[in-house]
Order: sequence, then C-alpha cells, then structure tokens
Amino acid sequence: MKSVINNRSHLASMPYTHCRTRIIDLQDLNIPEHATDEEYRAMYVKYTLRPQHSKIENATLLRDAVESIKHGIAPPVAFPTETVYGLGADATNEPAVSGIFAAKGRPSDNPLIVHVSSIEHLERITGVPLPEIYVPVAERFWPGPLTILLPVPSSGIFARNVHPFQSTIGFRIPSSKYARFFIAATGRPIAGPSANSSGKPSPTTAQHVLDDLKGKINFILDGGGCEVGVESTVVDGLHDPPLILRPGGVSLEELRSLGGEMGNKWARTAIGYKRHSGGTTDGQGKDGLNTTTGVSTPSSMDESAVGVSVSSGNASVAHFDGTVSYEDDVNGAPRAPGMKYRHYSPVGRLVLFSEEAVRNGRVPDKLDELVGNWQSGPDMDGRDKPHGVKGGVISCHWPPFAGLPVKGISSTTSPLNNARGTAPPSGLPHVPDAISNSAYAPITSIATITAAKTTSVTLYNVQLGPDVSTLAHSLFGVLRLFDELGCAFIFAETVQRTAALTNGQESTGNQEPSHTRRDLEDAVVDRIEKAAAERVD
Repeated sequence: MKSVINNRSHLASMPYTHCRTRIIDLQDLNIPEHATDEEYRAMYVKYTLRPQHSKIENATLLRDAVESIKHGIAPPVAFPTETVYGLGADATNEPAVSGIFAAKGRPSDNPLIVHVSSIEHLERITGVPLPEIYVPVAERFWPGPLTILLPVPSSGIFARNVHPFQSTIGFRIPSSKYARFFIAATGRPIAGPSANSSGKPSPTTAQHVLDDLKGKINFILDGGGCEVGVESTVVDGLHDPPLILRPGGVSLEELRSLGGEMGNKWARTAIGYKRHSGGTTDGQGKDGLNTTTGVSTPSSMDESAVGVSVSSGNASVAHFDGTVSYEDDVNGAPRAPGMKYRHYSPVGRLVLFSEEAVRNGRVPDKLDELVGNWQSGPDMDGRDKPHGVKGGVISCHWPPFAGLPVKGISSTTSPLNNARGTAPPSGLPHVPDAISNSAYAPITSIATITAAKTTSVTLYNVQLGPDVSTLAHSLFGVLRLFDELGCAFIFAETVQRTAALTNGQESTGNQEPSHTRRDLEDAVVDRIEKAAAERVD
C-alpha cells in the first residue's frame, strides 16, 4: 500500500477504464439528520470496525472508500448530496483532484466546489474565521444548497487545480446527512463536482452515476434520490453588491431577504449570470445562447448603457434593470461551475419550443424535419438505419405528446404492461423495462406516429405537469431515461415565466410564492437551455 500511495501522482494521470465499480449503501447506517463531526466519525468507526455479520461487505467497502480519500488515492468517490451526486476527492491533494478531471473528462480550467461538514471544519482548513459578510448567510442557509466564494487561503493548502487561475474558491456545507457523514469520516475537505461524464445530465441517483462512470471509479455511496435535483446556488459576497453566479437551490429573493444585514449589502444582491430569455433556430439565441454548441456567448451591448466595476480582478457590467453580467476572469477561466461550458446534455437532440411555436404548429414540422434527416443519414457504423425511430416528450403545460396526432397510446400503469413477459394488447406499443423500473413509470405514456410520410416513430411522453419544482426535481432523471430508451430526439417546452402565468399577480392558494417560483425558474431555465441543441420560436 505504501508504494501505491507514494506513486499516486503517476496513478492520477492514468486513464481509469477497468475499475470494479461498487455501490455502498449508506441508507443502511441509520445516520441522524443532525450530528457533530465527532459524532459522525464515531458512528463511522463503530460501523466499520465492529460491523454486524450481514453488513461486513458493505462496511468493508465503506472503509476502503473513506481510506482512499484520506490517502489521496485516485480515482475519486461518488457521494450523495441534496442537490445532485458529487464526485469527491481530497481538495488539498492535487493528484487526487486530477482524478476527478480524468474520470469526468472535465475541462481543466473549470473550478471545483469544496464541500465541508461544518463551519468549524471550514475555519479549521482555511485557517481564518468565516468572513463577517457571510455570517448571516451561513446562519440562514447552511447546511444547504448554497456555495459561497472565499479568498484562496495564503497557506496554499488547497490544490491548485481546485481553483485554476482563480483567487477564490467556492465552499458549501451540504444539508444531506449522508454527505456530511462522509466528509466528517474522511476528515478532509472534499472537492466535488457532479458525478457524471462532463456535459451529460447531472446524476440524482446512484444508478445514474453507475450508468455514466462504471469502470472509471471504484466506489459509489448510495443515499437514495436527491431532494432538490438542481445544483447549488453560487454567490460571491466579496463583490459589492453580492452576485449570484449560478442559480440553484437558494433564490435571489431569499438572499435579499437578509435585508439590513451587513450594511444592507445582501438586500442589493444582483444576478451575475447571463439569463436566458429566448432564442431562434439559426443557432444563435436572442440571449446570446449559441444553440449549436450550447455555450453562452456575450451579447453585444451599448457601452453608453452600462457601467463597469472591477472586483478581485473581474469585470462586472451593471444594467439598468438591476442585473449584472459577471464576465469571465481576464484569463478567460470561469469564476464558477456552469458559467462557460455546455452542461447537462442528453445524447438525444433536445429541442425547446416556445408557446408561440406550439400555437403556430411548429412541433409537427420539426418532427418531420428531424425524422427525415435521421432516416436519410447513415448510421455511425455505415449501415442504413432502421425504419423506426424513438423520441421523448416532456409535457408540463402543453397536452400529452405535445398535441401530436398519435395513435395507440399505451399507459405504463396498465396491469398488462406491468406484467413481465406479457404481450401488450394488440396495436399498443410495448413498455420497455427501462420505463417499468423507473420512478417515472406512473406518469409515462407511449404512442406511435408516422412522420416524414413513411417513418414510424415511437414517442415516450413524461407528464410532469406545471409545477416548476417538479420539473427541477425530475429534469435530469427524465433526460437520462430518454437516453436509456435510445431516443434520437427530445421535445420540451420552454419554461413559462411566472408573469406569463399570473399576469403579474402574486400566486395564491397552495402555489409557491411567485418570487420563489421565479428564482427556481431561473435555475431550471439555465439547465434546460444549456442542455438544448436547438430552440424553435
């Protein structure tokens, strides 16, 4: 073991393709929601050193996973959080962190968020107290889906590839008891981006991680499904005003609600990312979204209409509407994850339709176009493609199957379809095991349609409904389901803004407050626009 540890720099640079990936059940441990770091460590020691006979294998694997983090041995370990599953390594160990980039295929200039188990843990590893500006934020939102930017400690304790070319590092304390238990057990700060191949939809279950990274990592800690479903909000409180660099589980209004704290700075919190507001089918969206590559590109701006301020070496552009475009660092590196590169993309071509496009009948036209292009082109290995093609439909506000004239609708909740080995009724499509075994089975239907005059298309419709929190929770999982089904394309609606749904009035009854919905909308819009290959208006 000593020779392996001493040679970890060499190991981290090697491609990992033959790992024996195993899932470790953390739900078996009865971990409490609230405990100190010492209590979590004591629980870990008790479980791994004196396991019950039936749990010896699980305990041994957990010990191996934790020890691999402690000793800085790549590859990294996948672990659950309340947002998505993370891919963790010791943030102070550069070779170990290199293993994250190797496993994900992640661009080396994309910064990593560091997860800690408590404020005490954070202050111990940084060597300084939490800056005063963040005290009210930590008291209100930690543990939880919020990442804060802090100056890189002068001690140089953190690996340089955690904060490539940056003077700040993002930190957060996850609310997931499984994440805090794991971090406390290692005693290390854990650098942890989402545990997926770079650019793919983020994983919200251990199975999603296995599907992406099997053979590339050794251990996946299973804590069940993630509660939030989208990543953490990233906020820079070192900037005046504070800026949200990535939308997520904590909203702009929630941060502003801190009010008069810290000289009223948090009440002036602004948006520091490029909001998606529209696009066209020519590859360049109205909001500067390049829909061919999925990379957000700066929109042209009238210099007389903006003011520029500089903080920590970075330029921010203040607009009259109160938003702020937080530009890349002068060397081009993104300040926070999700600011530069395409993310969350399924294998199938995701096409977003505006309300106007749906009203104008653009959905069937686009279906014929895509199916015609798909059928006329050769397969990847040069063979002709089969006559049938599969497509996915995410339905929130529009009718099932986007209102297309489908036939032979098969409900996945039918007893006949749920019985393994039972043929579906005559004329109805077969329900694949991928759907039957999915959490989305009760809301999934299957139908067929003829497109491009002669091609039979099997459509899978997932009926999520109008609740934006349901879309946030389910988006990545549904995209992964469509990939598993082999969908060549996926149709979805653009997220309808609150103002359009309520005519500018606050929501009532059992609905979420409109400001909360708007901020969650931003997070969902950010993810789905970056996942999309095309938008039709």
